[in-house]
Amino acid sequence: MKVSKTTSTFCFLDFGSSRGGFTLMETLIYIALFSVITSFVFGVFYQILGSQNQNRDRIEVDSEANFMMQKIRWALAGVQTINQPAVNTTSTTLSVTRYNFAQNPVVFDLNSQALRISKGGASAVVLNNSRVNVSQLIFEHLAQMNNAPKGVKITLSVISSDVERPVAASTTITDTVYLR
Repeated sequence: MKVSKTTSTFCFLDFGSSRGGFTLMETLIYIALFSVITSFVFGVFYQILGSQNQNRDRIEVDSEANFMMQKIRWALAGVQTINQPAVNTTSTTLSVTRYNFAQNPVVFDLNSQALRISKGGASAVVLNNSRVNVSQLIFEHLAQMNNAPKGVKITLSVISSDVERPVAASTTITDTVYLR
């Protein structure tokens, strides 16, 4: 008895063995996959770019706020007299007279979202750059009480002027400088 081997192939769609290209369905599937992958890559790229800009704004706001606060601390370091604000009051202007300083008084004020400094009655110079705005500046003249010397409480709020962001970078610094 002789056994013969029979093989059969079942193919629902037989396009022949000499196919030279892609079918319309295959092309549409490849285009759809490519579109999904491309949109995902662009979405990730856009998020990375956006977070870089937000980080840049955050760093700039923080560094500008620290710079302005250091200038105010410098002015208060050798103070002889606080001219403005009056004791136990607040103001957006700080005027001080420093010991042995030729350019008295030193005045800080808030004008159109810009922190300005003037020395010796000269014209005021803006301390912050155009990419940040000072949204709040409050000086409170603290009276001498018990063992604490008189001082100045400073509240400084700075915000990014970048209008393209839905949420702008901002910071608020509060500090109290006691006079010795």
